[in-house]
Amino acid sequence: MMAGDSGLRTAVVIGVYNMPAHVRPGDAFGWSIFADGAGAVVLSRVEDSDPSGYITGKFVSDGTQWDYVGVYAGGTRKPVTRELLDAGTYGLENLQRLPGDRNLKLWPPIIRALCEKGGIPLEKVARFVLTQINRSVILDVMDALGRPRELAPMVMDRYGYTGSGCVPMAFHHAVKDGLLKRGEPIVFCASGAGFAVGANLFIY
Repeated sequence: MMAGDSGLRTAVVIGVYNMPAHVRPGDAFGWSIFADGAGAVVLSRVEDSDPSGYITGKFVSDGTQWDYVGVYAGGTRKPVTRELLDAGTYGLENLQRLPGDRNLKLWPPIIRALCEKGGIPLEKVARFVLTQINRSVILDVMDALGRPRELAPMVMDRYGYTGSGCVPMAFHHAVKDGLLKRGEPIVFCASGAGFAVGANLFIY
């Protein structure tokens, strides 16, 4: 939007997550993973002489895993009824086990394609801020990319998995901890059940 309208000077991008509100009592899967969280960033126009800014993005979605995990009750296809509540088939439902290597297969190719599209060599990227769902997956992704593991900040040990909020939260800590310098490239990559994967390349 900002690129297409010169009158827009500033935008606030917010990621908010409230999945615990949909976790059923006694659901060991949901309570062990999901947490409330929110993060936000402010984007502002800069002078052409300022190297910071948005470079490019990539997005992939195909819907093939729509029936794995999600909140399915509450719409016209599956309205909430007393029978549904009594059966416990509401809120967050884990219908099928997600493939353990899903993000390992998805993230490296889209990150490589993102860097190629943006004209930034992968080895020049200073930080990789990834969905904070699984520490071991992030480490494996960094290995697959051939980049040092420490370039991927992680905060799930402090907050749990906070969905839409986790990427800006991890970015906040990377900035707060002095892990980024102005002018350095940074990759953001996030994915969600369904599935959808989005990645963006910025100069900090």
